[in-house]
Amino acid sequence: MVYEYPADNVYISRMMTKMPHTIENESMLALAASNGDRAALEKLLQRNWMWLKGMVIAGIYRFDAIDDILQEICIKVIDKIDTLKEPERFKPWLATIARREIVNFRREQKKQTQLLNQVQQEVELPDRPSLNQEHWTQETCESILDALKRLPEKYREVFVLKYIKDYSYAEIAEALDIPFTTVQIRLTRSRRMIYDIVKERMRNRNNHR
Repeated sequence: MVYEYPADNVYISRMMTKMPHTIENESMLALAASNGDRAALEKLLQRNWMWLKGMVIAGIYRFDAIDDILQEICIKVIDKIDTLKEPERFKPWLATIARREIVNFRREQKKQTQLLNQVQQEVELPDRPSLNQEHWTQETCESILDALKRLPEKYREVFVLKYIKDYSYAEIAEALDIPFTTVQIRLTRSRRMIYDIVKERMRNRNNHR
């Protein structure tokens, strides 16, 4: 639904007189939603959607991820609405959920960036000069993460401990109860496997372009 906002003082004064009623309605909607009224919850989300979306945009600066984060927020709201104890504080409650999802997104992005940077230092990835740097970085990150998922567990776990958890070789050996030399061998093989998987994925993409 598209709303048109009159640009005159009469409209503003009317809104000011209606504001207490609006707040009361929102509290009533929040109370109904917390008691299982899905229609009331939908109205609450629609009413707060614009500022919620603005909060997400301000928090991540990534327009391509906005819809995914908003979806996660909605899932959390649906799952936790019955825990809302103060219906009149629905907005702060919703904002808290949004902030947590934004923090989770930033944390995940940081992990992916760290992984990408460290792997690029350790693994000689195939060059792609035909792509701009932003596209290349995003595509490479996706390829590395896909390759990591496809590694056998014994190679994946040492790779994760080294490049995501930042464990030393000795700490990995202790954590997995394996010899120091085995850690070295598995890391070398995991890097080689990632290189091969990424190279094959890029070759397949080139063949389809």
